[in-house]
Amino acid sequence: MKAVVFCEGTTDLLMIQFVLQYKYGWKYDGFVENTVSNRLMKRILVKDGAKIEIRSCGGITNIPDEVRRFQEQMEYSTKKEELFDKVIILIDHDTVDSNKIFVDKLNEKLQTNFNERDINVDIKWKTDNLVFKEIELDFYISCLPEEETGAIESVMLEALVTDDIEENLVNNSEKFILYIRENQDRYLQRKSLIAKAVFNTYFAIRTPEEKCGERSRVLRAYDWKNNEVLNKSFGFLDIYDNDNK
Repeated sequence: MKAVVFCEGTTDLLMIQFVLQYKYGWKYDGFVENTVSNRLMKRILVKDGAKIEIRSCGGITNIPDEVRRFQEQMEYSTKKEELFDKVIILIDHDTVDSNKIFVDKLNEKLQTNFNERDINVDIKWKTDNLVFKEIELDFYISCLPEEETGAIESVMLEALVTDDIEENLVNNSEKFILYIRENQDRYLQRKSLIAKAVFNTYFAIRTPEEKCGERSRVLRAYDWKNNEVLNKSFGFLDIYDNDNK
């Protein structure tokens, strides 16, 4: 089984990696960085012969272009082992109409007919291949949070509240960020940026020196397997199939 996950940015990539590693038992197997900007572009995880690539696209507007490049990759693949079985796209629920805007752009790039009702639902995607004529992939567009506008980080913040101390830390971080936002008009004016800023403020307090691996150490300490928030929001990443490795 080979899967690819497209996400907006590096923070999302790392969160997906942690969920796959600490909740679903995948193992880290390498990364790709941009040689000019040093931006993390891709991380690879493996599990008993199965493989997942997590690709950071540098913003939601770039995801359709990256999926189009992936479509071209699939079109010119000549061997079965080069093909992927599943595509997952993870996006923030930025605004009320952001999902429709995203799906319209995706359809424009891929020449498909997806609609908003296909979000958070398992569907199929058929695309051309020069050797095999047509291939069919499992396709899943995940939008988080599902029921309200906001960023993926807001889900993770909810998951990180494991006791009173962590709850106070998250709440006070949010109060600080909201105070900054309300007292100037230059920064943090998009709602989706609030949760990202709170998330990073939380970790600035937890790991102020930001040593290599410190954020990983903090996240690794949580009970990923039994966390109700993660079970509800990230269940779509439970894609490992013993019968189809």
